[in-house]
Amino acid sequence: MTGATASSDLPGGASIGQVLTLLSPDFPDLTISKIRFLEAEGLVQPRRRESGYRTFSSADVGRLRFVLTAQRDRFGH
Repeated sequence: MTGATASSDLPGGASIGQVLTLLSPDFPDLTISKIRFLEAEGLVQPRRRESGYRTFSSADVGRLRFVLTAQRDRFGH
């Protein structure tokens, strides 16, 4: 799994763009819109900064990786 340990190196949290960079090697079709969709579906709940920007923890990235892997393996996406 490419980038598997990278998600544990997010002490201050990661922006949505950083999450995309972390997960893109394993999920090349992933987009920011898809990450936002998965959030809207309640599958991940990143914290919000005062400015409104999302902050993803390593647990959030792990959950996204799990959901995307299950989706790819089950539905072929």
